[in-house]
Amino acid sequence: MNDSRLETLTAGRDLFLLTSRLLSKEIDQPLYRALLTADPDGTPAKDRLIDERTRAMDEPDALRALSVEFCRLFIGPYPACPPYASIHRGEPLVGGRADQSIRDFMARHGLHAEPPGGHTVLAHDHLGIGLALLHHLLQGRGRGGSVACPQGEDRNAVDELLRDHLLPWAPSYLQNLHDAALHSPYGIVARLAGGLLAEDG
Repeated sequence: MNDSRLETLTAGRDLFLLTSRLLSKEIDQPLYRALLTADPDGTPAKDRLIDERTRAMDEPDALRALSVEFCRLFIGPYPACPPYASIHRGEPLVGGRADQSIRDFMARHGLHAEPPGGHTVLAHDHLGIGLALLHHLLQGRGRGGSVACPQGEDRNAVDELLRDHLLPWAPSYLQNLHDAALHSPYGIVARLAGGLLAEDG
């Protein structure tokens, strides 16, 4: 991976963390309120993190609508976009080879990822875990107020995580999520994060 590509990914690391959160747990009141105010002034309506239809609802109704959307997309009983590598690789079981592969990756690099309570993650091949790991590895040490890109072992781990665990399926998954989402922020964040992952370096 060249330096320019790494800098681009590092600049987008907070987007990866937000995407991880949105894939892993329903939107609660604090996150909803943060998303309402996160768009810069002048953001076109089609690109707002909370769409106009949802903004027009009372907060309890908006949270209920977003909860239904989360369940439709990720939980099911027949989820539109199950966020597991195993499913997209055609493996017969969530948490099979893809889960063991990411666990092996974490062990080799001294990483640990367990979703906090209340998250709906069943196995480590969940895209939310992969994106949280990417965010963690992209955190550089600040120098003079700027954020440095990862070096050495962290850079090698970023390369491996992308090459072996995210790029084979995450960009197409995020495109499918963008197409399937009826409410932002799911579609908007999927488009942005998918575009960032899929950029040629």
